[in-house]
Amino acid sequence: VAMILALLASMVLSSASGLAMTEQELLVNGSFEGGFAWQDGCGTVGKGWGCFTNGGSISYGFYDDQWAAVKADGAHSQLIEMNTMQFAASEADRYAGIFQTVKLVKGETYTLKLSGLMRERSPDPAEDPFRYRVQWGFTADGSTDWAAVTNWAELPWNKIGQRTAPSSLESFATKFKAPSSKVTLFIRVWKKWGTVYKELDVNLDAISLTGKVVKPGKTDPGSKVDPGGKTVVAPSCSGPNAVTNGDFEGGFVGGVGKGWTAFTNGGRAAYGFYDEQWKPVIKDGAHGQLIEINTWGYAISDADRFAGIYQVVRKLNKGATYELSLSGMLREEAAHPAEDPFRYRVQWGYAAADADPSQADITNWQELPWDKIYVRTAPGDRASFSVQFQAPADKIVLAFRAWKKWGNVQRELDVNLDAIKLLPCKGGGEVCIHVVQRGETLSAVAKKYGTEVKALVDFNKLPNPDILEVGQKLTVPCMDSKGGDKVDGDKPPEPTDKCSWYVVQPGDTLFKLAVQHHSTVALIMEKNQIANPNLIRVGQRLCIIAP
Repeated sequence: VAMILALLASMVLSSASGLAMTEQELLVNGSFEGGFAWQDGCGTVGKGWGCFTNGGSISYGFYDDQWAAVKADGAHSQLIEMNTMQFAASEADRYAGIFQTVKLVKGETYTLKLSGLMRERSPDPAEDPFRYRVQWGFTADGSTDWAAVTNWAELPWNKIGQRTAPSSLESFATKFKAPSSKVTLFIRVWKKWGTVYKELDVNLDAISLTGKVVKPGKTDPGSKVDPGGKTVVAPSCSGPNAVTNGDFEGGFVGGVGKGWTAFTNGGRAAYGFYDEQWKPVIKDGAHGQLIEINTWGYAISDADRFAGIYQVVRKLNKGATYELSLSGMLREEAAHPAEDPFRYRVQWGYAAADADPSQADITNWQELPWDKIYVRTAPGDRASFSVQFQAPADKIVLAFRAWKKWGNVQRELDVNLDAIKLLPCKGGGEVCIHVVQRGETLSAVAKKYGTEVKALVDFNKLPNPDILEVGQKLTVPCMDSKGGDKVDGDKPPEPTDKCSWYVVQPGDTLFKLAVQHHSTVALIMEKNQIANPNLIRVGQRLCIIAP
């Protein structure tokens, strides 16, 4: 009798909540396979994640790490760097990390998992073995202020490997009870001491947060997520190259590729810019850009010598995503294995162009992960690099520079650059996954998510829209705040800005509307809570404002 009463009580409690729940992954882009984007103040951060640091006399870097030795799965991991290589003094307790806000069910238990490792340039076994730590924590009110976290907990990752010879990946798993329905998860790197001439690199990958979410349907009028869950899809980048003479086959003027402008920061060093035609150091075609920094003939030189090229790139779409890619190589006059292996670096950066553009306006220089330095006369494999970022304006200054860190003499650095491309990207971003149920048609799925059959066919590359399999996963736009089927003519919540309301017509795209209304794709998506820029529907009402 007691067992029956307990069972009945649980059934009453379940029905009283009015919520149907399902287990699923809560994080967006926890594997970092959904792409990366530039974030000011940090660097290249996995899409769907925010970033933070606490500044000070130290340099921070966030990168898309594609080295197989530091990935748990897929082709990408998040790299967070903290270094004091250029500082005479630094502060203790420096932090850098990432965060993401998720919707949970209050009182339910969730499982957090992640993989990663710590690396250092020339780790010293005599130093404090716990000088670097990785921590996790959360805010119970969904706040994105990392300083508001009071429950930081250390991951038991104690191994500090050599930067160029990492140890095996470590894993971590824990459970916690959701204190509210909206929580922000933080993961941070901690450099405890104010030591200088140090470089810490921490890789994070396969971050997962699983547990119960409210299943959408009539029992849950507030849900946004389909049983299939959310994910991030990487945009497709193709089309015309926005960079002029990026392959350097268009000729040179004074040793500098046409369309490009050279710059240096002078000092006690010699600089050279040349039309490189040696096949082993050229990616394709017959030409590449060679940049030289040398201190031959100098009794003394200066540290931090720079030489590079920049170009004003026009006719971009402000706020749109672009993919930058290039190929290159570092060489020097002779091998110096005993010297700092990172004595030479290649960097890139950009800034919105004004009436008198100059590379001096660039403040977001980021290093390319090109660590191999070949002997000048014995080049090896060319390195490649790619990154995605949002255009800050319709006209930008795009620059690349070689960096000779130290003031040593009788040295020659040669940097080759080639195949520089800047391509527009379409699609991508946060979307939902719908799992096909028995008896479902594509038309029914399209209606449910307020889109069109053709849009689903194109986005999912379906060979036949009339054939669906039970259990098949479809990429769809996430549902609106009401959680039910969208109805043509529904008006989204009034944004705080003054709107120009527009009803979507056949053939419209967000890019087309942004141009017509002097707005941006990103701004329209933000104001209308659009997850996928490729999925808008005829009759949908959009709030459009100028930036």
